[in-house]
Amino acid sequence: MKFLKKKIAIYSLSLITLGLGSISTSYATTLRLTHFFKADSQAGKAASEFAEKVEEQSDGRIKIKVYPSSQLGDWVETHTLLMQGAIDIGLQPLSTNFDPRLAIAWFPYIAPTYEAAEKAYNKDGFAYKTVQKIIEPQNLQLLGVFADGMGGAGFTKEIKNPENPNEKHNSRIRVWPGGTTHQVLMQKLGYQVATLPWAELYTGMQTGVIDGQIGGSPELANSNFKDINKFWIQYNDHLELAWFVMNSAKLQSLPAEDQEIIKNVANAISTHRFQTVKDSDKEQLDIMRENGTTVVTFTDQELETLAEFTRTQVWPLIGEELGDDVMKDIKIGLGIED
Repeated sequence: MKFLKKKIAIYSLSLITLGLGSISTSYATTLRLTHFFKADSQAGKAASEFAEKVEEQSDGRIKIKVYPSSQLGDWVETHTLLMQGAIDIGLQPLSTNFDPRLAIAWFPYIAPTYEAAEKAYNKDGFAYKTVQKIIEPQNLQLLGVFADGMGGAGFTKEIKNPENPNEKHNSRIRVWPGGTTHQVLMQKLGYQVATLPWAELYTGMQTGVIDGQIGGSPELANSNFKDINKFWIQYNDHLELAWFVMNSAKLQSLPAEDQEIIKNVANAISTHRFQTVKDSDKEQLDIMRENGTTVVTFTDQELETLAEFTRTQVWPLIGEELGDDVMKDIKIGLGIED
């Protein structure tokens, strides 16, 4: 009889334990995070780190499944899915298809130095705050920003005197479709401009349809054009970045404690990246040199010359894309008087 009672007690305890386990699991939240970077890139590793730390700090209540390399669609498509709530979190650019003012993310020469870029794009920066205002009606919330690196241009041949904004170059450069700001910029810097889809870019450079491309960081160039980039110009024309962005309704549906965990982890990763991005770019430029690519960098004075040229000769032609209010925010943020 005692043996039977003992078995019943053990069986009952097992059922209670299983029940508690089921209850615990039912409270876990699974979120999907999309990004277009390779999983082993710096941004790809940051996405994985974000997922791991959120799960750890939430004691397993929040699990984030990471989908790298545009597995859920390109970043224009996933922007839509994020707005709809079909995807929960993105680490990606934000598309001007939904609001042309989002071009503030790559508006040329807002911040030609790493210090200026951090000041503009950290969570207290004027550009960050402007983007948050723009995307609020899209049901999106910024969590942070990943500074992938300063933008530059890669070519299959040498470019003469790139430090001189008035130099004319007999070279055809690709600007991403929709990149109105950089179409005008590169024309003003003396290039012929073409727009090619990303999927055709490598072949276009390889076959000579175009001579180069602009719109990425040194790491992005090394990952995709390592064998055909013969000449790299570190223009510092924009900060290549990816936003940590989340569907607002999904974020607000979580307990307040978990919302704070998600925001704090994203902010911590963002802050740390601003501290390391300069060294990361330097490392990638060294890799280029080791591979035989000629790398051109500019002094602070040369960068200031390019920035001043752009702000006086290019901004008046492209400012309409951002609108008067955003251009005013930029000029106030930079201390520029009209």
